[in-house]
Amino acid sequence: MANNSTNNQNQASVINIENIVNVNDKKQSIFFEIPPYQRLYEWNKEQIQILLNDIKTKFDENKKDENKNKEYFIGNVVVSKKSVKKDQNNDVKHLLIDGQQRLTTLFLIGFFLSYKNPSDQPKWKEFIMQSDKLRISMPIREKEEEVLKEFAKFCNKDNKDNERRKNDIFLQKLKEFPQDICQNIPQALEIIVNWFEENIENNDIEGFSNFIYEKVKFVFVELAENTDLNRFFIRMNNRGKQLEKHEILKARLLSKFNDEDESKRTLYAHIWDICSQMDNYIFQKASDRVISKSNESSGDSINNIIKPKNSFDKPNQNKENQGKFKSIVDFPTFLLHVYKLTYLEEHKNEISKITIDKNKLLEIIKIEENTKKFIENLLKYRILFDYFVIKSQDDMENSYKIRRLSKEDKAYTISEKSNVMPNLAMVQNYLRVARSGMSNNHHHWLTPFLKKLDNYFSNFKSNNIISEIVKFFSSDFNITSEKFENNVEYYIKLLINNDNLKEFYKNTQSDLIHFLEILDTALAKEQLQDKVLIDKVNEILNSKNNLTTTDDFVLNKFYINEKETQKCILDQGTATPHYWFYRLEYYLWKNRKDVSLDNYKLNDKNFSDIASNFYFRSLNSIEHVQAQSKAQEWGDNADKIDNFGNLALISSSFNSSLNNQDTQDKYLDLQKYINKDSVISLKLWLIYALSEKKQSKKWTFGNAQTHKEQMLEILKKSF
Repeated sequence: MANNSTNNQNQASVINIENIVNVNDKKQSIFFEIPPYQRLYEWNKEQIQILLNDIKTKFDENKKDENKNKEYFIGNVVVSKKSVKKDQNNDVKHLLIDGQQRLTTLFLIGFFLSYKNPSDQPKWKEFIMQSDKLRISMPIREKEEEVLKEFAKFCNKDNKDNERRKNDIFLQKLKEFPQDICQNIPQALEIIVNWFEENIENNDIEGFSNFIYEKVKFVFVELAENTDLNRFFIRMNNRGKQLEKHEILKARLLSKFNDEDESKRTLYAHIWDICSQMDNYIFQKASDRVISKSNESSGDSINNIIKPKNSFDKPNQNKENQGKFKSIVDFPTFLLHVYKLTYLEEHKNEISKITIDKNKLLEIIKIEENTKKFIENLLKYRILFDYFVIKSQDDMENSYKIRRLSKEDKAYTISEKSNVMPNLAMVQNYLRVARSGMSNNHHHWLTPFLKKLDNYFSNFKSNNIISEIVKFFSSDFNITSEKFENNVEYYIKLLINNDNLKEFYKNTQSDLIHFLEILDTALAKEQLQDKVLIDKVNEILNSKNNLTTTDDFVLNKFYINEKETQKCILDQGTATPHYWFYRLEYYLWKNRKDVSLDNYKLNDKNFSDIASNFYFRSLNSIEHVQAQSKAQEWGDNADKIDNFGNLALISSSFNSSLNNQDTQDKYLDLQKYINKDSVISLKLWLIYALSEKKQSKKWTFGNAQTHKEQMLEILKKSF
């Protein structure tokens, strides 16, 4: 393909690895830099093997007929021409825009071929690293870059006997890679080694190596200097390639930094990356990796990189302690929460324009100015989110807790069992299921809650450690690695060793629980008036006091006179809104030691004992205790089978097991279930406890009505 020489058009040419190492025989080299907004290397076993198998197919065809001279094209590699840099050797560095995964895979194959084939080693040695420069650099991934440099030195070590080196030594070296780098890289190298071992004979390796070096080709596209990279990314995304919407947003925001602010751009890219990993806690990621400038290799051995002399213990080095946590929101949704709160600071009366809809992320977040403020807020709110909002372990319903970093066996870890604010976690678990609806509208409570946390610490006069942390991580950005690393360790140690925090957390917990309960009640009142909840959320966000509930509200929809034709809103059978079941369960749990509740017994267990082990689940099925098919057993009250006293919210599977059994049989099934640690519904437990108290195996309309009145009283008190 011919070159296009004009500066305002894209230039394209077909090149191979040999052309990269030596540009047009001019003793120049092409180097690539992965920009901060690009995702990490992520090809899996199948993708790597498909590439190698396809290359081998072409190689085998050439072996059978040397006149065929088959080539293998891997597609386009797109670089940004306006970001071209030349160094003192006149070598050219391009910003790698598209084709990163394929090119990086060839790069990693080069490591193995440099190690394995001594006679071919010089050319592969030049491809993976020249002098002290990797062919593909990762400026915001310093540790990966340093480890690969040391590994390149190992692969390129002279082999005086000129023998093919053993694969097991290569594999053993991979096991020395530190745990806090991108693990896809050593995994890919291991996949490459194993593929060669299974597919390439020793006497074929030199020929196959030459084929990759000379015959694997790609279209090298240099984007014109005036190319709008944001539009390019969006077009690329629309074709289903590479970048997700939040990655396009990252590129758009980082493009606001000019070339003189390169170090700041690198720093903010780091911050974005640490915040984006919602399946970990922020201090895990902050202590895993030091935010720093991109430095030249110090020449340390790979062993020193794994265990730096001046580093503090890294979390997750012990694989047994490694664990992923599930956030209640994903990163694009969290970005919108932060954007709404950032927008609130500048445009208080216009926040109704900001919706929490991750499908419209790029349309909603339009930051022309103050990009730094937005990313600083991202970090600040992420710290507050991790310290005061629940996460689950392995997505188990009973594992949603608020956890803290601790030090075990000289490593910083997050304990799966810890639950430092159990009552705050409980109200959040209630809101997690009650306020999710079909669209996971956690913003009905999460946005105001994050604002409350921010206000709380902004106005807190005492010199407390949480305020120091938020201030340090959101304002006092440090470029030098030593200062940042020392401060991270300092704050982590304070967090896990400061006894004064226990009382602080206790007081904070009570205040935050009260806030969330009042917030939920304010939204419940809106529901009873059929109003739009997000309007109330925006009103709360705009208010100085964050939340007021002084209005006198009559809960008339609960207390329609039974003689009137209009029903109580809870008497709708399977159409009864699930929210009211969840709200009732929360206040049953909260008031579990109330005498009127605790005098109920079932299987010799008091209600308070049963409720103490209760946890919230996402439920989706309303059970009629007296089955609809047996409504006639209620005689004149058969038309009242949908009475709230006859209903309970349970899981579909549990509902299916009960099916259309008589209440006596359901009661026996429930007794088996109650013997477990936690009941699925406190309301259902009370229904059968009421039956036992009245020494009646039949569930009558009178019993249902008595239970309904008791439950309505609980709901009334909750307001």
